[in-house]
Amino acid sequence: MTDPDALYRAILAAPDDDTLRLVYADAVEEAGDPRRAAFIRTQVQLAHVPDWDPAWVRVRHHERDLMPGAWARDLPALPDGLDWARDPFRRGLPAHVEVEDAGTFLTHADDLFEQYPVEALVLRNSQLSTARQFAASPWVGRLVRLAVTQGMGAATARRLLGATHYERLRELHIGAVLTTTETATAVVRSRMFRQLTTLSCRDDRAGGQTLVNELTRLADPPQLKVLDLSGNRLDPERMARLVAAPALAAVEELDLSDNNLRAESLQALAAARLPHLKSLHLLRTHPEGQGVAAVARAGFLPQLRSLSLGGCYLNPPSAVALVRTAAVANLRVLDLRENALGDRGATTLANSPHLKNLVHLDLASNLIEDAGANALAESPYLDGLIHLDLHGNLPTPAAAARLRKRFGDRVFL
Repeated sequence: MTDPDALYRAILAAPDDDTLRLVYADAVEEAGDPRRAAFIRTQVQLAHVPDWDPAWVRVRHHERDLMPGAWARDLPALPDGLDWARDPFRRGLPAHVEVEDAGTFLTHADDLFEQYPVEALVLRNSQLSTARQFAASPWVGRLVRLAVTQGMGAATARRLLGATHYERLRELHIGAVLTTTETATAVVRSRMFRQLTTLSCRDDRAGGQTLVNELTRLADPPQLKVLDLSGNRLDPERMARLVAAPALAAVEELDLSDNNLRAESLQALAAARLPHLKSLHLLRTHPEGQGVAAVARAGFLPQLRSLSLGGCYLNPPSAVALVRTAAVANLRVLDLRENALGDRGATTLANSPHLKNLVHLDLASNLIEDAGANALAESPYLDGLIHLDLHGNLPTPAAAARLRKRFGDRVFL
């Protein structure tokens, strides 16, 4: 079968089959569109590797025509109340849609799924009146990812998440205003919760930490691989309970950004046993020097491949504490943007033999001038960098020229 239309219809009937997508890409190329074929193949490949993998870093920063943004503008318009999500593609084909409410979804679902292999849905408003009909729709069985961007009550949660045919659903994303214990309980006790591998909840209203509380109480939680609790006002007491909870036992990627964690919470995190953790995001968490030092001593640090500490007011001693240990030697991505590392911090990083495996180093907006820029340009350990972000710093044209001579288009100034 080499006819693109026939292959596309086959993908609609079997959206999980990546082999079909690759055969479809071959047919698209034979039909005269090699760029689109390359996009599909690349997106299928990247769907099976973590975002710290060198393949992801290379495509993200140097092969933009293989990223979804280059193709989103060509997508056809959807009916009123429906929009393509900001990242509309899944494995090379349009599959991520936003709807105003469940009623709009029900009105257009038949046509939508007949035209596109939709597997991700953003529900901007959840309403009790249509929640049961939404859950009863056979099309929700196609969803892998469901996001509810505004808060919902307990009754809505029970109806919306109580369907028996969420067989493929693995990712649940809950927006703000999930503020009652009853609602959080309804979420974690729903039929589909046990099958999740990705959970995110952003609840930044005062005291809104109810889902975190419920999650820490679960004795038999889902085997979560990705947990995003950014912006939840986690305090040290909840943080200590969270990192000791069974819910984190299988987590590979943990995002705690935009929480005012400070040193005490990070000390609790660093003491935790997280045997599968590979990516840790701590953007804008105010870790203080003691918190960074605790992370540098964490038992899980040697297994990390990605660490983000951007926007944390880090100073040069923080950089020293972080990179003086061989425990960082397996990092591939290090994000230290929007700190105050200056020339001394940049020089410390440039001279650390433990960073030789980095493929992405983000030092944007760090008050780096010529001394730090020259140290980076002369570093004997950064040959493997695919992307070095130094925009928002203060090197002179001469220092910038040295960086470009060393790194070419791999440096962003």
